[in-house]
Parts: sequence; structure tokens; C-alpha cells
Amino acid sequence: MNKAKAALALTAALLLLISSTGCQRGASASVMPAQSTAAMEAMASDIHHDHDSEMSTEMEPEPAAKGWNKTDAARFTWPSGMPQAGKPTLLRIAITDTTGQPDQSLEVNHEKKLHLIIVSKRLSKFMHIHPVQTKMAGVFEAKVNFKTAGAYKLVADFKPAEGKQQTQSNWVVVARGAGDEPKTEPVLTADKELTRAAGGMEVSLSLGSEPKAGASSMLTFTFRDAMNDKPVTDLQPYLGAIGHVVIMDADAERYVHVHAMDERAKGPTAQFHATFPEPGLYKIWGQFKRHGQLLIVPFVIQVH
Repeated sequence: MNKAKAALALTAALLLLISSTGCQRGASASVMPAQSTAAMEAMASDIHHDHDSEMSTEMEPEPAAKGWNKTDAARFTWPSGMPQAGKPTLLRIAITDTTGQPDQSLEVNHEKKLHLIIVSKRLSKFMHIHPVQTKMAGVFEAKVNFKTAGAYKLVADFKPAEGKQQTQSNWVVVARGAGDEPKTEPVLTADKELTRAAGGMEVSLSLGSEPKAGASSMLTFTFRDAMNDKPVTDLQPYLGAIGHVVIMDADAERYVHVHAMDERAKGPTAQFHATFPEPGLYKIWGQFKRHGQLLIVPFVIQVH
């Protein structure tokens, strides 16, 4: 009887020890995401390089979305080392097919096989770059010059031979250059007025009705000459169309790239259909060309 009681007591003690250990592990794991986020924030603002790295640094692509349209992946690498603010850095992007090999049959879409969109974390910086295909089809390179340090989202926009337009993306942290001071991006807020001055024009954006998530919205850009207040009718084609519109949500996680309804128009308006996937703040970059000058016109709106 005493042996049975002793065995029961020993079993109870072991169960208590295991339960206690498991609770401690669970508490530590729940703190990890916050610590990781804090570390990324610190790295984005404080990291600093004094010399070039000759090491090739690979960035694993974010998981591709499921479905027939997501046929390819993108691998981002920095052959001469991670980027530093104010210093052009070589970026290599390999678009790979379902076998993991470079996709040699990408289609030309609006005059380019690959469009690269780069935005800073809070969307105050924007770049639209067209990397050049190397001798190996499906592999592209471009020199990227980040003006300021911080976290940036890279979006590779391309069209496989089989499937619709596709995007793959990744984040990169850009180091501060020598002597640079940390800079804080302004917080994104909705514009009170949707009119901008750009390239000698007054550019206005109208939405027709209040934009709602999941519903198609009509974006209408109207152009007037700032000198004589006359409608502009001499816009030039940019990448084969009157203009292009890129849209990002405030977290730089939802990306929309739309083309004009009438791509051959020259003004005084340019219209685009866009669907905002979720409610929230969105930044819109309209890209147009006039007198040989590429103009980027940004607006921030609230979607309900």
C-alpha cells in the first residue's frame, strides 16, 4: 500500500514538473514576435556599413499565393552585398518557373518583361525600375540607389507565358551611409484635397463615389495647363499607354497595378478601374509623361 502511494506521489510530481515547464516555454514563445519586430525596427534605423561586402546575399522570396495564376517565383539577391543609402547597389532578380529554373518565356507587358516597384515602409519613397535581362533569360539586374536608410518593399511585376500578370515581393533593410543621420518617415494620412502641381500642370484625382473595399472604383485624373488653365491634350505615351497607376495600402502589403481604360488617349483625362482589396489607407501613384518628362503624381485616400 505504501509503495502504491509512493508511486502515485511520484507520478503527480512528474506531471506537475512537465506542466510547469510547458507553461514557461509557452510564455517565452509569445514574447518572440514582439522582440523580433523591435529588432527589425532597430536594424532599419541604426544599421551602418563602413565598407562593401563582397558576399552575395540572398533573400528568400515570400511564399507565393496558391492558385493557377501563381506559376512563378522570384529570388532577389545582392551580388556585391546588402544596399547602403546613397550608394548604387546591384540587385539581381531571378524569375523561376515551377521547376525552380529561370523562366525563359516571360512575356513583354507594356514594353518590358519585368517591372520593379520599390516603396519605403511608410510609402514616402517610390521607384518604378525596369531591370535589364542578363545573358541568361529570366534573370534580370539593375543598380538601385536608395536615398535614405530603412525598410523597403520590393515588388517584381511580370507575366509568365502561362497565366495572368503576377507579382512576387520581399522586404530589404537599407543601411545608413557614412555620416548619415537617422530619418523618420512621416505618418501616412489621407489627403484633404486631391489636386497636385506636376510638370507645369494641375493634376486632379476624382473617385466618382466613395471608394469601398471589394468594389470597382473609377479613378479619373484630369490635367490642366498651369500657365493658361487650358485642358492638356498633349500627354505622351509612357510604356505604351497614357499612364500607369500603382496602389499600395498603408502597410505595403496589398499591391494593385492598373492601366488606363483608353491607353491611346492624350488627355485631358485618364481613367482607370481599380479594386481596393481591404478597407484602410491607400497611396496612389499616377505616372504620366509630358514634354519628355516622366511625372509621378501621388495621392492618399481612405477606403471604407
